[in-house]
Amino acid sequence: MLQRVHIQIVDNPMEGILFKGGAFENSITNKVLADELRKEMNYFYPSVVSVEYIDLFMDEEEEFDDIRELLRLGAVNTPVVLINGVLRIHGGIPPSVIKKEVEKLLSSGPVH
Repeated sequence: MLQRVHIQIVDNPMEGILFKGGAFENSITNKVLADELRKEMNYFYPSVVSVEYIDLFMDEEEEFDDIRELLRLGAVNTPVVLINGVLRIHGGIPPSVIKKEVEKLLSSGPVH
């Protein structure tokens, strides 16, 4: 059976707005970056890799209590990237790094 990869981007949408040229109308949010990552993963790994954006303070309060605690302690920064439920990256959504992590998982062979 082919291994599937589930990427979750856990974010506080009130933080982390990137500005192009200092104007609000040109801002890029982590949600937009997550959507771009989803498109890229669908292109390279159709039906094998899924990408989910999660608003940490709107979605399923109890599910990410551990992430909230790490944020409160200052141990991690949003956005937090989980790959198959394991925290892999925090503080950004670097497509090239995420793609390398996905390739490592997929090259490790099928799940038994």
